Amino acid sequence: MPFRKVVLMYHSVSTPEVPAVPGSSPIPLARFQHQVRQALAHGWQFRPLSELRTAASANTLYITGDDGTVDWLRNVLPWCEKEGLPTHTALISGPWQEQPVYPVAHRLHILLALPGRRLPTPALTADQRAYIDRIYSYETNPYRRYLKGACNLVFDDPQARELLGPPDVEEARLLAGRFARPEEYRGFRCAEFGVHTVSHRAFGGDPDAYVREEVLPCRAAMIRHGLQPTRYLVLPMRPRFGATVEQITPALQAAGFEGTLEAMGEWDGHSFAIPRIDAKDVERHLGLAPWTDTPADPSRPAAAGVC
Repeated sequence: MPFRKVVLMYHSVSTPEVPAVPGSSPIPLARFQHQVRQALAHGWQFRPLSELRTAASANTLYITGDDGTVDWLRNVLPWCEKEGLPTHTALISGPWQEQPVYPVAHRLHILLALPGRRLPTPALTADQRAYIDRIYSYETNPYRRYLKGACNLVFDDPQARELLGPPDVEEARLLAGRFARPEEYRGFRCAEFGVHTVSHRAFGGDPDAYVREEVLPCRAAMIRHGLQPTRYLVLPMRPRFGATVEQITPALQAAGFEGTLEAMGEWDGHSFAIPRIDAKDVERHLGLAPWTDTPADPSRPAAAGVC
């Protein structure tokens, strides 16, 4: 029986010293550490995502973090570096521009977390609502679910930005402090970095335009800032209503990519589209001991120094 290869998906990870960015749904760093220690105790090994398609000598986990927010950079990467754990961070290049392009999805995180903000309820068809219900089933509040779904998965980027309006002073301040600068990622020996697009917008059905406008400029910006991208594109979210991942696969293969990370589940070991296990489902999916809010013993070794 072949060894399992499971890709783990993280976003925000918090500590008292560096809280999660506003509007995110973080896990504590202590829980991340618990997952790593438990996985090692159960015989899993950790390898770089760039080695995903090479033969494995044991059941293998791949740590991936999306978006490049400051809490991930300052909480997770230094600890993984110290323990020799490989990581893969998908970076959004829009916030690095002279006139920053901040993702609609992240603007929504902030606006939905700020008191007193109420955005218009978008008009949607029954089919669009059904698609949103499937993708955002975890959002039990209909206002949040359909607002996020409309802006991220139905509207094009200009329509979504028009609905949100220009950032006010408080939102602009929070956006400016949300994303780490590219130079902060240089110098890690255990960290890999991949493309997460320029603006984090969903693929809308035109593969050539999406690769030309979102994928290749992000890759070029990473290289320009001294970061060597992997051959894996981490799609920002599920495709827009009416589009599919399969539509973009040939264009990405032509651009030299070996896979896309998207959707939820365990990888079959060969497909171009690679699903992942969400941070909050790691213990259950891998059969690990549940996490409890008990401080970890810092004297316990975490990893065997695999990078």
